[in-house]
Amino acid sequence: MDQSKTRLFHIIGNNKMLKINDWIEIYPEHLWLEVSASEQEALWRKSLANDYSNKSAHHRSFINDLCLNAFLKWLEDEPDLQKKLNIHKPSYNLYQRWEFVHGIELISNHNRLVIIPNEQDDIREFRIPQEWVDIHNWAANYYLAAQLNLEEEWLRIWGFVSYEKVRKKAQYDSIDRTYRVQQSDMIADIDIMWLTQELCATNLKNSALATTKPQLEPLPKLSEIQGIKVIEQLSKPTLYSPRLDIDFKVWGTILSSDKYQELLYEQRIKKSQGYVMENAHKIVQNLNLWYENIFSEGWQTVDELLNLADMKAFQFRSDSVLNEICVKGAKLIDLGLQLERKSVVLLIGLSPQIDSKVGVRVQLYPVSGETYLPASLKLSLLSESGKTIQSVESRSYDNYIQLRRFKLPLGKFFSIQVILKDVNIIENFILENFVCS
Repeated sequence: MDQSKTRLFHIIGNNKMLKINDWIEIYPEHLWLEVSASEQEALWRKSLANDYSNKSAHHRSFINDLCLNAFLKWLEDEPDLQKKLNIHKPSYNLYQRWEFVHGIELISNHNRLVIIPNEQDDIREFRIPQEWVDIHNWAANYYLAAQLNLEEEWLRIWGFVSYEKVRKKAQYDSIDRTYRVQQSDMIADIDIMWLTQELCATNLKNSALATTKPQLEPLPKLSEIQGIKVIEQLSKPTLYSPRLDIDFKVWGTILSSDKYQELLYEQRIKKSQGYVMENAHKIVQNLNLWYENIFSEGWQTVDELLNLADMKAFQFRSDSVLNEICVKGAKLIDLGLQLERKSVVLLIGLSPQIDSKVGVRVQLYPVSGETYLPASLKLSLLSESGKTIQSVESRSYDNYIQLRRFKLPLGKFFSIQVILKDVNIIENFILENFVCS
């Protein structure tokens, strides 16, 4: 994409007045598809009717199915192209794979195409989950980047990249196990890929864009006992995909086997039934939305809270470590009528770490002109099972308290608990991907 278009995209990317026809004029080289509200509603109901172990998987299924449905409908309107390319519908277990990872597999003229949908506004880079690159029977010849805008009811394929280009140009991100391809290394005009497909089909192997998949490093073999043990470990109910919970080579071995993948899927569905019922009331903050300044359930930016409350200058804002954080969120916590409606403010900051984890800082402050926190106010970090990992308690003259800075791998659920006498407040969080601008 030329620089003028890039600047234009960032200037008007959030303009609600732009419709799909306006975007087509700006980016005619992209493939633009409509995804109507009625289609969205129908496929959302479909995702809820399908068996998945958590809300995150249901949403992943919805996004991928919406993209697949729009793409196949477009092909139906292009019969000549469909005949030339002979694109087959995805493998039988594709819907099963969405329990674990994004991606839509299609077969065209003996080549594998994988579409990776994303809802983010920024298209400066394309992230491909490692599974689609490093698992031999998942790896594709071409990867297509799809951007979804559900509110404006459109989808666009904004570029593609070959497997060889991914190997040469992509940067591996160990935090979320993706290969990051810069926009400058993508080809924006999808018609070029169709042309390449035709050339490959007629054995013109000297095409500059023709691609082959080199031999991948073999994944380890697991004995029956080892495989069952890993599946037992990964089938524990969670609010996220278990793809980051174990070494990738072992994870890849499980997914590369139809038998093991199906068994893991079935076990997660089975074990999630009671878990989902038990936790249906639990509100979980998706921290990924904070990157887009989308807050809910009383959470807001630190600056917004400062404008609304008479508060002292936070150490949170001047802490040299926290100055490097990528995301900050704050929430007023009501401690109850029996304490004359005293409130405190809970602050959370996140930052990327070089060890593929996310650093988290949690602090608690007084508000409404109060100098000190109430005595015996307890702040705790809880695991998904509710076990206390660490805690701190305020004394008579503490003007703030904080947990020891902790690190978590992506995809891990955690809770922050605030307790004072009979008041017990728990806030739940999950961060599936780390994106920091």
